[in-house]
Amino acid sequence: LIKRLRIFSQMYFRIYYPMPVSPLHVGEAVRIFKKTLDIFSHSDKGPNATAISADCLYNLGLCYMEEGNLQMVFCALIDYGIVLLLHAGETITLNTFINRGLIYSELEQYGFALEDFKQAALISETNVNLCQAAAMCHHRIKEFEEAVNFFTWAIKINPCFLDAYIGRGNSYMEYGHGEATNQAQKDFLKALHFNPSYVKSRISLGYNLQAQGKFQKAWRHFTIATEVDPKSYLAYEGRAVVCLQMGNNFAAMQDINTAIKINTTAEFLTNRGVIHEFMGQRQNAMKDYQAAISLNPKYSLAYFNAGNIYFHHRQFSQASDYFSKALMFDPGNKYVLMNRAIANTILKKYEEAKEDFAYAIESCPFWAAIYFNRAQLYCCLKQYELAEEDLSKALSLVPNDAVVYNLRAKVRGKIGLIEEAMADYNQALDLEEYASVT
Repeated sequence: LIKRLRIFSQMYFRIYYPMPVSPLHVGEAVRIFKKTLDIFSHSDKGPNATAISADCLYNLGLCYMEEGNLQMVFCALIDYGIVLLLHAGETITLNTFINRGLIYSELEQYGFALEDFKQAALISETNVNLCQAAAMCHHRIKEFEEAVNFFTWAIKINPCFLDAYIGRGNSYMEYGHGEATNQAQKDFLKALHFNPSYVKSRISLGYNLQAQGKFQKAWRHFTIATEVDPKSYLAYEGRAVVCLQMGNNFAAMQDINTAIKINTTAEFLTNRGVIHEFMGQRQNAMKDYQAAISLNPKYSLAYFNAGNIYFHHRQFSQASDYFSKALMFDPGNKYVLMNRAIANTILKKYEEAKEDFAYAIESCPFWAAIYFNRAQLYCCLKQYELAEEDLSKALSLVPNDAVVYNLRAKVRGKIGLIEEAMADYNQALDLEEYASVT
């Protein structure tokens, strides 16, 4: 399925504490600061030596950040760490926490970034951007309740801070229950109340309504977003998703093509591939998935969807390879784990299949499909008692599945439970008959 988008507020911090040596070439600035530090290390240390050393190291860190390459970024982290150990003045300490947090964010080490932004927020308690940055880090590491708390703090500081409402709404959406979804809707509407033409809040509201199954209302809000900003590729993508769910494949294709013309991304290409599949055009879908992989070799969803096409064409070895690639970049994905387990079962790689089923069940113990498919594996191994146990577990989670009753009847027949097998056959027939008349 098309992956539902979450519109996140952008990190507001860009390096807005500029180097005092901006007219100089960065390399020349680095040389001067290093020379200054060297002089201080070989001279009698006066009362201001620590402060001056901290200033030099802080500015060196800024220079390294300006350089932009990975090695220099790590040098900046080292220098910022030393600055904090020197107990520099409040302003330098605050700026150091912020800039180090930014580096960790760029490196996608959101846990470390969070701690730095929290420390900065303790120094500057009314800085709404620091609250926003900490909230975003909590969201990135899936600590949604904590994210809500920091977004709320930001709103208390500035009740008109629109992105805090949007961020909090998106965090509520991750709770996964109706009450939180309604609370998210209130936040998105609040942001629109302050600014009806704010596209980001309009798109977030569209996805909120989509999640509630209110597709026509969602479509309307995505359409308004495209009218406010005709270059909003996120609005076109959102409307494409809703059109697909309403069964209008042609309109979905038009919208996703528009989004791709504005901004070609691996996600958009993958979503177009999904639309091609809904239209029965698997060959075109595969082209889009391969194009997405070429554009972003780490985009797991493209590998997963391509693997499913290989699976459909009974090319199980290729399917398994693509599922493995998807898991490299999204290790805990239960859908990929289960599909690879099924492919490996068919390929008679039973031990690998067992491992995948075990990991999938560990991450999602209340998903009936996993137990049903693992039962098929046990049947291949003639371990019918274990198969019967898994099928019973599947039925405890989804009680009215005729297919599961049918398979359990066969399994029970294999282990001599004839009476129970007949009861399962009869139950399967009753469910199939009921399904045919409803």
